[in-house]
Amino acid sequence: MSNPLRDILYVDDEPNNLFVFEATFECEFRVHTATSAAEALTILDETPVPVVVADQRMPEMTGVEMFSILRRRHPHIQRIILSGYTESDAIIDAVNEGQVFQFVRKPWERSELHTVLRRALDAHDLATQNSRMAERLASVERMASLGHLAAEIAHEMGNQLMLLPLVELIEDAYSSDPQLLELASMARQTHERLETLVDEIKNFVRHNTGQDDERTPSQLQSRPVNLADCVRELLSFLRFHRTIPVKQIQFHCNSEVVLVMGDSFKLQQVLVNLITNASDAIAGKSDGCIEIELESTATGACLSVCDNGCGIDPEALNQIWDSFYTTKGSSGTGLGLEVVRNIVQAHGGNIKCTSHRGQGTTFTMRLPRIMEMLPAQAIPGLGKNSQ
Repeated sequence: MSNPLRDILYVDDEPNNLFVFEATFECEFRVHTATSAAEALTILDETPVPVVVADQRMPEMTGVEMFSILRRRHPHIQRIILSGYTESDAIIDAVNEGQVFQFVRKPWERSELHTVLRRALDAHDLATQNSRMAERLASVERMASLGHLAAEIAHEMGNQLMLLPLVELIEDAYSSDPQLLELASMARQTHERLETLVDEIKNFVRHNTGQDDERTPSQLQSRPVNLADCVRELLSFLRFHRTIPVKQIQFHCNSEVVLVMGDSFKLQQVLVNLITNASDAIAGKSDGCIEIELESTATGACLSVCDNGCGIDPEALNQIWDSFYTTKGSSGTGLGLEVVRNIVQAHGGNIKCTSHRGQGTTFTMRLPRIMEMLPAQAIPGLGKNSQ
């Protein structure tokens, strides 16, 4: 199978020159043409083209002037100038300043220009690879710094987890007060969640520094989980959250028993991230609403979090899953959605996002459902809810 043709854009205000260039190289490149700099810039904003060839003498905007704009918008595109004016100061300055990959004198010869085009394609590919490597290196350095910070945070959190004796004291001293017992139970569960989180952070740091550890972050404490109970339990906890408007959250499910194999703590961690993002999206909106929908289907469990908030810009939609990418400025870490996706995938599922600017956003996750019936006593919390 032959390699696909690479794209080349040729810009010239003379139609005959465009015809000759396209006829000469159409068998070796996918040639795009434009009759003006404005048309060329429009094409390049819509189509990824690695190499642009332009005539210097064009009305409205010269080739060098166009390349000056192009360099700012698309720095990796390689730029070649064709001109019959070898003493042009503008061309010499452009080459010196790096705006032009190479200057080719007119009338050009096919073999010479062909060699220049091939070299320009190689230069584009090298620049792109170097940019990706630099991004990966920066990401590794950020992760190393994050790991060091996480270790310090986990250590300090572990030192501060001294709540359990107080919870036990409340349970003993106020055993006749159902409201206090409920709050003490929630505090106990929160304590357990924090202990689990601290252990996971420590395991993550050990794993990424090469230290031996029996349990890696990717391992889940899998057991049958009823997603309906999992969501309701979380919403009960969130009543005390200061920034999440629980009264604006609606929960709908088509079945009281939707079973998956997984880690209830991890699944609730996914929901907390998605609900927090939705809360930010509807902040300040009088009719703001967050809808959580759980559906049991023949193929699995479908759980979605939908808001009618500000939405996500189309250009940002494909980047929201990237490490450190955030639309919240300095208030966001850019790690929440990456964690969400990793947890969902670790459960054998997938998650997708749809959004419309000014209308809202929906995150939909699909998880494999336990198809066979299990005894009620085998599922934590199911027995009491089904009575």
